[in-house]
Amino acid sequence: MRYPLSVKSKSVETSGIPRDYKEALCEYVWNGFEANATTISITHTINVLGGIEEICISDNGSGICFETIQDTFGAFLASQKNALSLKIKSKVNQGKGRFAGFSFANRIKWDTVCAENGKNVQYSISVYSENKNEYEVTEKALTERSTGTMVIIGNVDQILPEQVTILALEDTLLKEFAWYLYLNKERNVEILVNGERVDYTKYIDTRFSAKKDLLIDGIGLKIDVVVWKEKIREKFCIYFMNLEGVLKGRDTTSFNRNTVNFNHSVFVRSLCFDRDSDTSLTTDDSSNEQIAFDDQPNNRTFLRKVKKEIQEAIDDALTAFLSAQATKAVQDMMDRESFPTFSDDIPGQLQKKDLMTVTQELYKLDARIFYKLKPIQEKSLLGFINLLLQSEERENMLDIIESIVSLTPEQRKGFSDILKRTQLGNIIDTIQFIEDRYKVVEALKQVVFDYTDYANERDHVQKIVEQHYWLFGEQYNLVTADQRMQKALANYLNILYASDAPDATLNPDQEEMRRMDIFLCGARKTEDSVGDEIQENLVIELKAPKVVLTKKVLRQIEDYMDFVRKQPQFNTQLCRWRFIAVCNNVDDDVRARYATNQTKGKKGLVFSVENYELYALTWADVFKSFELRHSFLLKKLKIDQEAIEKDISQQLGNSTGREAVNNLTALALPVSMISG
Repeated sequence: MRYPLSVKSKSVETSGIPRDYKEALCEYVWNGFEANATTISITHTINVLGGIEEICISDNGSGICFETIQDTFGAFLASQKNALSLKIKSKVNQGKGRFAGFSFANRIKWDTVCAENGKNVQYSISVYSENKNEYEVTEKALTERSTGTMVIIGNVDQILPEQVTILALEDTLLKEFAWYLYLNKERNVEILVNGERVDYTKYIDTRFSAKKDLLIDGIGLKIDVVVWKEKIREKFCIYFMNLEGVLKGRDTTSFNRNTVNFNHSVFVRSLCFDRDSDTSLTTDDSSNEQIAFDDQPNNRTFLRKVKKEIQEAIDDALTAFLSAQATKAVQDMMDRESFPTFSDDIPGQLQKKDLMTVTQELYKLDARIFYKLKPIQEKSLLGFINLLLQSEERENMLDIIESIVSLTPEQRKGFSDILKRTQLGNIIDTIQFIEDRYKVVEALKQVVFDYTDYANERDHVQKIVEQHYWLFGEQYNLVTADQRMQKALANYLNILYASDAPDATLNPDQEEMRRMDIFLCGARKTEDSVGDEIQENLVIELKAPKVVLTKKVLRQIEDYMDFVRKQPQFNTQLCRWRFIAVCNNVDDDVRARYATNQTKGKKGLVFSVENYELYALTWADVFKSFELRHSFLLKKLKIDQEAIEKDISQQLGNSTGREAVNNLTALALPVSMISG
């Protein structure tokens, strides 16, 4: 049966229906959501020529009611649902979305199922482009199908199959519906394009978006703070809706968008916004929009309470957002070299950690402190903060910050706690740091002094030293293994000390001296005397504890040094080389070399040429150097060295010989290495 529209075809064409096919598809998706659908699916079929035959938009909503079709569908620019402004716009589509498909097709058919007197009935509605002022309705029939509507847009023109894929449509659909999908995620609301789900998390950062359900004066409200991943054009607004999503009013949030990229929107849903009444209240004195309430005696008081809860929800989301951003912001400051220079020793690194922690907390309090600072300003501010943290004015830092930024009582207490906690934390970290190092030293002492006959360089000494380069000086704390250099030296050693002739006979001492030595190689960036950046290479040769460091051993190491000097890959003035040989004892010839190089002021130096230096150290030298470097902290922090020694003895238990050496080595290694 045919029914007339209330207007002519030309009026439909000039009524402002969408011309872009993507916008047109969005209109049909909105129609489905307005019918309370939870799943909307967009699919298409291909004709014999490889083009699009039909585009289908199906939903599982309530369908189109047959009994009221002439009052709703037939009345163009009118709709039972047009009070619903799900697009967060002040204007509604007023039924124009039904005809959006005519911008790219010649026929639109609605195949719908609705509930009627406890039973489901189905029928179809069709409109053709050549006669838009009429619509055709089939007879209704009982069906077992679930309620819902399928819009079939036929005789599609000028749209290719690749234009209706998830890749082509998802961006448009997300701009329109991301917020709606997020707010209705508990209802499992979804949009599918050819079976693929539109993913709202591509637009919404769920890490920081938050939901808050609360009761104010006996009225329930749902507050959702949506944090967008990218910048949005709209103002940061609070949208007041009823529980069905009808927009009743809006207000801007108080957040300044010129500080950090905290792009957000707030959605407040409640029954109190359900319908218009005689009592209404503006959300903003300068706003033309009003929020209408059911009759409430204290609407202004109620709204103030609501806005207070909204602000708290925004602040909570902002705190989580800034907490994640603060780490990156501080790292960016370090990359820009805005941080002061800290020494590589323990106090220096702990001061650096302290400044990083406090700066992150300041960033969380108010990122405007660091917003758009010029390089010199940022560097000066961080230097000033660092001076305060290391002075007796540390506690007064809070007063200084509060004179710049307005802090809530909660923020003031939180920042005060941070200042106290970081100071205490540094002390605790330092104690633990020194204790851990002392355990390593004590374990290594026992390996090289008490178990000399059972320890060897490869299985014991090397394993410990390669994890603790700081044993040879704090400047090597950040040294990492250089496998390329290790391989080059290993190849050289293989060539130099290949297997002897079959008739060669060696005594045990000669065998000990001739076998392949163990090298540990590492490198770090540093500066030379004029401030140029260079690479410092560290090569450590370890002998078994029972081997004495003699002139013959030194000659061997000098051979290694000469080999390195002649290699083209190492032949650069931008490298400095330090060779360190370590044994339990040195002979008189080595001691004589100490005296020869004494004027250079470097302990243990026995030979130098160009940018190469050779050091001969005993393990006693290494351990005494550690104690001297840490003497102030050991005394200041009252490290119980005897307790550490006792603890190691208890862990060794009754083990002796090789077993004891193995256990000591394990104690000195990082936990990850032991478990691995």
